[in-house]
Amino acid sequence: MQDRYAADLGDYLKFGLLRWLAPPDSPYSPRLGVVWYRTLDEGHNADGKYIAYVQPGHRSSDRLRPLDPDLYQRLARVVTSGRRSTAALAQAGILSTRTCFFGDPLDFTDLPPGPAGRAARQDQRRNWLRRALAATAGCDLIFADPDNGIRPAAHREPAHRTKAVKHAYLNELAVFAQRGQSVIVYHHADRSAAVDQQARRRLADFAVGLPIVPVAAVRASRGTNRLFLVGAASPAHAQYLTGRLTALQHSPWAGELIVYRPG
Repeated sequence: MQDRYAADLGDYLKFGLLRWLAPPDSPYSPRLGVVWYRTLDEGHNADGKYIAYVQPGHRSSDRLRPLDPDLYQRLARVVTSGRRSTAALAQAGILSTRTCFFGDPLDFTDLPPGPAGRAARQDQRRNWLRRALAATAGCDLIFADPDNGIRPAAHREPAHRTKAVKHAYLNELAVFAQRGQSVIVYHHADRSAAVDQQARRRLADFAVGLPIVPVAAVRASRGTNRLFLVGAASPAHAQYLTGRLTALQHSPWAGELIVYRPG
């Protein structure tokens, strides 16, 4: 996650899903913890500039605004403020007041590159994870938001590499699940296979890499293909999340958020 993405089209779909799974106004909602894998803003592409949807005359506005008018207005205020950031999102009242946010940057630019800085980068990432765990200790449901998505712990590019900050490694997410927290994580779909195949493959990775039950992958395709992988740490969480996602499939959001089950 980069600050320049805050309140863009992807965020509307992302927070629309999170508000559906953990409604801000419901006393029965699980307590949500948001862990932004926040990296430094880049400027080599147009990512994060898709904010025209909050303009009343934009072609997407009439379709998206009615899905969650309150969310739409809150994100529009973040955009018009000119101060787009993860901190601004945390302060915008988008999620329940009980939500815990963790947005410390995950960044290796101040450390030596190559083998000389490997131990320091490993320590920095471990310390970052410890702080994320401490910040979300009282939560039931963790949303992890890396730039690019998930990777297995044994990936050919290990977590201490400089560009690895854009990924959440499954052994990191497993630590949340091990203490009974269910997990949702963002994963950017690529061109390696059809999106539904990628969704089920990543759910299979979940089943291997985390002590959770894969519940579903939710696809948001407007603009680009995004996946949100949902795993439950307990039977009660699985029942709750399955029920909410089943209801999602029969809601107006069904035209924007497609649910894939494991298998």
